[in-house]
Amino acid sequence: MSEPKEYSWMTKNTLMTYTFIALTILTAVSVIAWWPTSIILSIIAVTVSVALDYLLSLLMKSKGPLNTMSAAVFGLIVALSYTLALPNSSSFVFTIHLTLYYMPELLPMTAPMAYVYVAAIASVGIILFKKGQGLLGRKYVNPAAGAKLLVFLPFLKNTLLAQAHANSISLTGPIGYSFNIHSSAKDIFYGAFGPLLYECFSNTARASDSVTPAEVFKTLILLKYHSWVGGASSLAVILVGIGFFIAVRPYVKWRITLSYLVTVVVMALIMYGIYGGDALLRIGFELFIGSSIFLAFFMATDPATTPLTYLGQGIFGVGLGVLTVLIQMYLNFLGGSILALIIMNLTSPLLDKVGLIKPTK
Repeated sequence: MSEPKEYSWMTKNTLMTYTFIALTILTAVSVIAWWPTSIILSIIAVTVSVALDYLLSLLMKSKGPLNTMSAAVFGLIVALSYTLALPNSSSFVFTIHLTLYYMPELLPMTAPMAYVYVAAIASVGIILFKKGQGLLGRKYVNPAAGAKLLVFLPFLKNTLLAQAHANSISLTGPIGYSFNIHSSAKDIFYGAFGPLLYECFSNTARASDSVTPAEVFKTLILLKYHSWVGGASSLAVILVGIGFFIAVRPYVKWRITLSYLVTVVVMALIMYGIYGGDALLRIGFELFIGSSIFLAFFMATDPATTPLTYLGQGIFGVGLGVLTVLIQMYLNFLGGSILALIIMNLTSPLLDKVGLIKPTK
C-alpha cells in the first residue's frame, strides 16, 4: 500500500484538510457538553502546534519543513484526546452504601489548568514526536499519544500501577446493574458498575440503584459529560468517522478501525465468559468509552505510524483491541487504548513486511 501523497489527486495536504474538517465537526459537538471550555482548549492546542511548527521549520529548514495543515490536525487531535469533565464531577469519588470508590484524577479536567496541560502536550508532541521523529526517517509512535503519555509520567503511580487502584473502578468482576446489600462491598461495587457509569458520564444526579440500562447506554452513546473531548458523543464519532472514511476511502486505513472494533467486542465477550455479569454493559463500556471510540477512527489510522500492508493493518487492529481490553481490565487504566496504541505503533516496522506481494518471475 502506498503513501497517500503518491496518488494522483490525494496529496498529504488534501488528506489533512479532510481530517481537519472531520475533527472540527467533533469539536463543535463537544460544545454541547463543555461550552466554552472545549472550544478554548482546541484553539490553544491548534495555535501552539501551528506556531511551533512554523518556528521549528525556520530552524530546521529542509530537515523539518513547514507543514501547517498537518500541525493543525495534530493540535485538534491533542485537544480531542484530552479528558474534560464538568467542575462538579471531577472528583471521581463515588459512595455506595457508605463505601468510597476512587478513580484518581490524572491531568486537570477543568479550566484553567486543563488549558496549561493541553498546551504542554501540544508542545512536547510537535517538538519531540512530529519534528523530532521526522529526523529518524520515519515516525515510530503516534505523536499525540506519545506526547500525552510522556506528560503522564509524573502520574505513573496513579496511571498504570494496579496496586494504586485497590479501591478504584475495576472491570475484573461480574459488572452489572443490580445491588445486593447482603454482599461484600466489592460485590456491591461490581453490581453498581452500570449506575456508576451513568453518574460519572452524565450531568444528572440520580440515586445509583434507580438508573436503568437504557439510561446508561443513552449516556455512553449520545452524550457524555466526562470523557475525551472527541468522544463526547460516540454516535457523532461513528457518523463523522464513517463519512470521513467514505470520502477518502482508498487513502485511509479503515481496516485497522474495523478489526479493532470487532476485536474489542470479542474480548469483551471473553471477559464476560470469565467474570459473568452483563455482557452488553461490558461491550458498551469497552466500545464507547471516549478514548476507545475516538482513537479507533482518528488516531489508530494515522498514516505515518501504522502498517502499510492490508494484512499488517488487520493484525495491528487485532493487537490494539486485545491490548486495550487487557490494560483496562488488569491495570485499571480506563484510557488503556492510548498505551495500547503506542505499543502497537512500535510493531509497525515488522508488520510492514507482513502481506507484502512478492514479485513473480
